[in-house]
Amino acid sequence: MATIGYNPVFDQLVRTSDDIEGFIAYGLYKQAKREWLLDYRTREGKSPTAAELRTYSQHWAPTALQALRETAESALSIYAQTVLQDQTPSIQRDALTQGRPLWKDILIGVVSALTYSVLLVIAAFLLKIFGNDFLDALGVLGR
Repeated sequence: MATIGYNPVFDQLVRTSDDIEGFIAYGLYKQAKREWLLDYRTREGKSPTAAELRTYSQHWAPTALQALRETAESALSIYAQTVLQDQTPSIQRDALTQGRPLWKDILIGVVSALTYSVLLVIAAFLLKIFGNDFLDALGVLGR
């Protein structure tokens, strides 16, 4: 892509449309470029020419661009850790209560145990009446 005013640094930093690290790295590059522009204006008393801007962009070595990506990766990692630390208490609370009061969990446990016990009593009663032969039981039910 060779168009007038095109800066290839974006393509060197941003690899895909969902490359968050690349977008942050490009933002860091733009911040450095802005600082360079302000410093240039202070030193020279004028804005740089288009050729000087191109030269600035072309002088970014691959290792310097990789350093921007690593800085972006580090910033994202720190941000993720901060969010996780902030959210850990509510995540733990939700995991322990599942969003319900404790008494509801106890009630569910009691009802489950009671239902299981009733089913066992019914199974024992049926075994007492029909014996342990399933085919005999079907015959008795068929009559």
